[in-house]
Amino acid sequence: MKTLHLCTSASWGGLEIYACTVMIELRKRGIGVEGICLPGSRVEEYLKGHAIPSKTLPDASPASLRSVNVLKHLIRRGGVDVVHAHFHRDIWPSALALTFDEERKLFLSVYMGVPKKKDILHRFIYRRLNGLFTSSRELCRRLPSLYPVAESIVHYLPYGRTISDTPRDEEKRRKIREELGCGETDFLVGTMVRIDPGKCVMDFVGSFPYLDSDLKNRTRYLIIGEPTRKSKLRGSESPFEKQSELYLEDLKRFVYEQGIAERVIFAGYQSDVRGYLSAMDVFVFPSRDELYSLVVLDAMESGLAVVAAAAGGTLDQIEDNKSGLLYRVGDSKELAAQIRTYLLSPDLRRSHGAKARTFVKEHHSMDQMISRLTGYYEGNVQQGEG
Repeated sequence: MKTLHLCTSASWGGLEIYACTVMIELRKRGIGVEGICLPGSRVEEYLKGHAIPSKTLPDASPASLRSVNVLKHLIRRGGVDVVHAHFHRDIWPSALALTFDEERKLFLSVYMGVPKKKDILHRFIYRRLNGLFTSSRELCRRLPSLYPVAESIVHYLPYGRTISDTPRDEEKRRKIREELGCGETDFLVGTMVRIDPGKCVMDFVGSFPYLDSDLKNRTRYLIIGEPTRKSKLRGSESPFEKQSELYLEDLKRFVYEQGIAERVIFAGYQSDVRGYLSAMDVFVFPSRDELYSLVVLDAMESGLAVVAAAAGGTLDQIEDNKSGLLYRVGDSKELAAQIRTYLLSPDLRRSHGAKARTFVKEHHSMDQMISRLTGYYEGNVQQGEG
């Protein structure tokens, strides 16, 4: 089987990393894989680094006839059996390229919340779909009312994660904590998100002043992530969206004004997810509008105690006071109280972390996800299975 995957996003976050991961995992299992990405993007760089062949389209416009013709040629010349779009705009050239092609199958993955799209243009485009995947059970139920698609082609497909032999990498934990200036008896509380207003990092930073004085002296906050990237650049302008850059400036200004600059580390983007999660004692996820978070799954797989905002798909991931702790959205004081609970209760951290890791093992196996995905590609899995 030969598959072609489109991910022409300029950003580099959970969506893009997961799309690349799916391509890599399919190839490991003998499936032919090729990618379509934005020239100069992190996706292109990542695929190249993992020896996944990729190409670019001549025009970034979602309905470009030039891009549609190039894509049509690539599909037919390459003997592609399945086209899989991972970025919302990629469904347009994909569907147009396959409009009169009944031999190939077309699938779309929805990784984020979506607005209603039932106008005549979307009805024309989405009628070509053979299947639509989402990791959220709630969105799976709602998609037929939001998109012009039949319930029969909407599939719940949980994210797949590779389960490590041990919860955390002790060697990386020691090395990274040393680099960060975090002692063995210090607490490291971290988050790993895009620096964007919607991710609510300010709620996390704003919780530090509410910690007890003795904990403040023993605790450091770690923020891993970069601002949201622009889809297009002009000349030598910043690659990041303005509102996200301003948000980062606000965060740093708050830290300075509160006199906690030495206690809060802005580490930027880090590719070693497992290493930095291993270095943490508690993971915080402050986003208030997440469909279903990959980084939360990774933190859970690492056996970390997770404190998360009680909102969105996170409620399907974290069982409060069993596999993690939840707090009211935007309530930095309550967040601080939950962090304090974990920092003062090592047994509770271990217990919740172990249950979180078991949840990922039982519900998010990479092998199971890839098996189901290829089953959909081949037409061997029916709607509603799994």
